[in-house]
Amino acid sequence: MDTGRHGRSAACTEEGLRTAGGVARRGARVALVGALSGQLSPHRDGAGAPARIDTFRLITQGITPRGYSGTDHPDVAQEWAERFGNWLRAGEITFPHVRIQGIERAPSALQELCEERHFGTVIVELPPR
Repeated sequence: MDTGRHGRSAACTEEGLRTAGGVARRGARVALVGALSGQLSPHRDGAGAPARIDTFRLITQGITPRGYSGTDHPDVAQEWAERFGNWLRAGEITFPHVRIQGIERAPSALQELCEERHFGTVIVELPPR
């Protein structure tokens, strides 16, 4: 989310989206990326992820939400991989991840990820063959 002239924020959960909307500056743009809460919910069909947001604030502050899907921009995948790799190698950014040992722990690793007990990527490591 571009919170205004220079600030940026990311909202990954419904609560995060509400919080970001509450601090966004006038004219901010919000990129909506992903919907795992709806896709993985045992109470939903996986085809939606409803969220409660303050539409009054969106309107009065001129905040623009817009969905983003990487599949709509296949031309940027290579550029992104190169930039991301360069930033990692230079130590300019870190890649948050947790490693889980054993395929038998994969279901619980996914559950823990959905419960926000892990931040970033969860890698399930398999033993060498």
